[in-house]
Amino acid sequence: MNKYITNGIILMSAAMLCLSCQQNAVTKDEESIYDKTDAYVLDMMDSLDIIGLNYCVLIDGKLMHKKAFGLANYEHEVPMTQDHLFAVASMSKLFSSMALHKLLKDNNRNVNETVSEFLPERKDLPVSWTASSLKSLLSHSSGIPDQIDYQIYLAPDSEDVVIEALQNKPFSSAPGETNKYNATGFLLIRMIIEELAGQDFESYMQENYFDQLNLSKANYGGFKKVVPHRVKSYRMVGEHLEMFPLNYSSPMYAAAGLNINMEELVVWTQAVLDGKIISKEELTPIWKPVVLNNGKPGYFGLGWHTYELGNGISMTGHGGAGISVIRHYYKENSKETVTVILLTNGARNWLKSPDDVNMGIANFFMPGVLD
Repeated sequence: MNKYITNGIILMSAAMLCLSCQQNAVTKDEESIYDKTDAYVLDMMDSLDIIGLNYCVLIDGKLMHKKAFGLANYEHEVPMTQDHLFAVASMSKLFSSMALHKLLKDNNRNVNETVSEFLPERKDLPVSWTASSLKSLLSHSSGIPDQIDYQIYLAPDSEDVVIEALQNKPFSSAPGETNKYNATGFLLIRMIIEELAGQDFESYMQENYFDQLNLSKANYGGFKKVVPHRVKSYRMVGEHLEMFPLNYSSPMYAAAGLNINMEELVVWTQAVLDGKIISKEELTPIWKPVVLNNGKPGYFGLGWHTYELGNGISMTGHGGAGISVIRHYYKENSKETVTVILLTNGARNWLKSPDDVNMGIANFFMPGVLD
């Protein structure tokens, strides 16, 4: 064989070996950081006595790692898997928010319009409520009476029950004065979605999101509904671990009631991050904290819990029932992003919140999140 050809083959083989070594080194580094996050999560499970969980990490929108630990059903010792569905509670608001913003865009409407402009035929609503802007409802700054304050939880028999019970109740604050988590606001948001869509909320979400994104397992329903492969949720009551009855009814599905597994939640999250629902540019004002009357930013954007952490890092997302949370971390003027989804079915001791654990995971990939 020609010596130049022979030398070329040797050099090419050496280059390929070098490239292979570099790739193996990267793989080992990646494995190392995911081993560390797994160890951290297992340590948190042990110290907080979490029953079971799924977690995943997306880097720049790409799924890089996911794991399931613990039990999906404590009393029957059913191991947790990545196929299990979770009742994600208020994380449902993110789905509703994105659906609403898409409808607003399609109908040439905007968040500064008032409830009365969206629902002119609803004469049963108090005038003080209908003067509220959609922006104030999404940012929990409207001040309208919150049904939870009056022990009307998230499974009312009908929207009429909520309206009749609260129509003479005072506002908790002046509009725009403060952020106060408000379930009644999302009752109105569901009505507005139905008005813009021309159909009921559940059917609209099924046809336009679950079916379109092939989310075949996602569905709405409270703990009384039989949902195959859904985890059982738990909480501590006094010194005893009890079932957590996450109960919801259709009037409140824009606020809570979604059941979904990690795989399908990741698919939906990627659709958001990839601009498949609305453009990436249109996400910017949605993720920007709404400015309150005092000129300071609140801690809600337009349906998303969002604020600046410092170090140029911002965070947006939502929690669910105090046991699960999705957070998207990003830097201004940078394409670098980290998304961490943490779904649990409860714990005996939330000395650290799911938010804290989520941020602890994110800090491995975006140092400064915890500073």
